[in-house]
Amino acid sequence: MLTITPLSPPDSPEEPRWLEFCGLVNANERELSGGPHWDVDPLELFTTQRADADTRRLRYLAHVGDVPAGYLVAETDLVDAPDSVTVAVFVHPGFRGRGVAEALVARLRAELPEDVRRVRAWVETPVTDGAALRPPSGHGAIDERHPGVRLALRHGLSLGMVERVSRYDFAAPGVDPDTALAEAGAVAGEDYEVRTWEGESPDDLLAGVAVLRERMAVDQPLGALEVVETRWDADRVRERERVLLLGNRLFHAVVLHRPTGEVVALSDLALSRANPAAFVDQMDTIVLPGHRGRRLGMLVKAANLIQVRRLAPSAAGIVTWNAAENRYMLAVNEALGFVPMLTSGGFEATLG
Repeated sequence: MLTITPLSPPDSPEEPRWLEFCGLVNANERELSGGPHWDVDPLELFTTQRADADTRRLRYLAHVGDVPAGYLVAETDLVDAPDSVTVAVFVHPGFRGRGVAEALVARLRAELPEDVRRVRAWVETPVTDGAALRPPSGHGAIDERHPGVRLALRHGLSLGMVERVSRYDFAAPGVDPDTALAEAGAVAGEDYEVRTWEGESPDDLLAGVAVLRERMAVDQPLGALEVVETRWDADRVRERERVLLLGNRLFHAVVLHRPTGEVVALSDLALSRANPAAFVDQMDTIVLPGHRGRRLGMLVKAANLIQVRRLAPSAAGIVTWNAAENRYMLAVNEALGFVPMLTSGGFEATLG
């Protein structure tokens, strides 16, 4: 018998249903990555999510008999997008084709908060020549035969954009990162200085980092997805880092404009503390508009790549997400040696 039950925030990371949920999350991640490179640790996930007061999470577990068969997570950013929800659904391969995903979605629909007006879902699929579903921009395509894509379309979500998920292997770089750093630095010139560090950002850089975080929300290509403006200051940057550092190592690189002292470029990477052989996840990479065209994107990415290679030698590699229309950043990544790994589709629907 199929049952769907809510998963309330656990009191302990050892609670059986929390462990079932984490086991399903890891099954999903292994299907995507081909190994343990995105495995979550129950304690790490418990600690990080409990400390994150800015996000509301609704979780549901599906069981067939006593066996965990799938989950649904619906997240709301209470600060920047309190009227939106981002949904993730996973069904274990052994239980697909038995109505599990539909039952999970039906339960969410029945309990969705009344103030939600927008639903978004990201679906990651293998890279395939058969991808034919394109977003309105025409950039990129995703395989409409994939179960996650079919589920999104069936429930009225439309494809708004496509992202390329790319992987960098430290053992097989496209170019020596030290050479890339030197060449980009020569183009940038003496007016620009690179700084790298691990952990919390220095106090003197927090305000500049906040400016770049705010720009990231509106500058990154989002295709037909709704753009949500964000507000950042030094305190919010510090709090975000505090929460992330509970379960991750954070690696930062910035470029400073020497004449003004302004922080003009940024690249962040995160690595699970519990899984030092994991993929390092690329978070934000951005260059302020007034300083583009000087190879600062290559400069800041190469600098951080070198830092991670030195400080986290056991990491499997780096994974990054780029909009299919972001040709500039795709070119930077391709030059460094990133290769396609997955295709990600952003789906969205407006309610009411």
